[in-house]
Amino acid sequence: MSYFKNKTINEELPQEFKRYQSIDSSKTIISGNATMSLLQESTEEIQSFLTPDHHVIVYTVPDKNIHSFFKVNRSGNIIDSLTINARPAEIAFVKGFILDKKNHQYYPWSFTGNKKPVNITMQNSDLAWNEERQQKQLSAIVGDSAFIYVDYRSGDTPAPRKQSGEAMQTTQAMTTYAILTSFKHDKCTQLYTTIDISEKFPYSYTENLLLNNLFKYINTSSRNTKAFIKAKEIRYRHFQKLKYEKVHFSGSGGYNPGFDEMLYSGNLFTDVTYKNDTLRMKEFMYLDDKWHQSFIEINGKNIGTLTKNKVQPPEHIDAYGYYSHPKLEYALFTTNDKKIYIIK
Repeated sequence: MSYFKNKTINEELPQEFKRYQSIDSSKTIISGNATMSLLQESTEEIQSFLTPDHHVIVYTVPDKNIHSFFKVNRSGNIIDSLTINARPAEIAFVKGFILDKKNHQYYPWSFTGNKKPVNITMQNSDLAWNEERQQKQLSAIVGDSAFIYVDYRSGDTPAPRKQSGEAMQTTQAMTTYAILTSFKHDKCTQLYTTIDISEKFPYSYTENLLLNNLFKYINTSSRNTKAFIKAKEIRYRHFQKLKYEKVHFSGSGGYNPGFDEMLYSGNLFTDVTYKNDTLRMKEFMYLDDKWHQSFIEINGKNIGTLTKNKVQPPEHIDAYGYYSHPKLEYALFTTNDKKIYIIK
């Protein structure tokens, strides 16, 4: 291992890859009539959603506590935007609806263009309804809603305590309850309930509801992880190894010791097809060929685990993503969860 430490690899790059454009140094890749350009960048995972009017909503977090939403029309132009200042846990993006959980408001902007928040109608917010009344209303909203977002809470609620004599006095008790936010058309209501709804609305239901990502699906065979949808338009061609490096990673905390890994630094060369043109790009990254956590194959073989850095925590590159739709005059492309490109 000491022999190979920081060893430069004199691997000659095949002639066909010498004119590939670097996506690291350029925000635009051009080939023939096709142009790929950076659409948005985010500090958190970018979310995306296609509306019934075939507008793509792109949700980014450009800075701490800033939530930015962009509306891209069928021609690939940004025609509107909405910015909300809130803590990350206070905002939920639910199938195009923007939910402000702290203020009990929602934005139907994705569908109507209305940027003003709308107050949510709240039911049983004081948790005073008996179980029969809660069950009746729960059945009503389940049968009448397009989808329901579930959020669990706990807090102090009044609990009765009988004193000597006939007088009743209340004390505070800790109660766990659920808030069911139901959506129908552009209407939104919330039901507070202490009924156990875990079987009717398991975690997997909410996980799928919050999967606003045009590039990914929930892979139920792999611990319900998000996986990129394989696209025939993406073809990984070659990984050019530049250097073999000994990298020290710190432990994950506590008493876990650090460890050393041997990584290749280099460039991944990829073809991206759009209509009759092929965009040829390369991206610098690190390769660990002993593990196979990425889903990038060259000539039918998984090449290993790719990361964008060589520090802890590593920024994994699972794969590239591509999205197109017959109603859209462009395609979307991503190299990682925090960047989205447009091709047209």
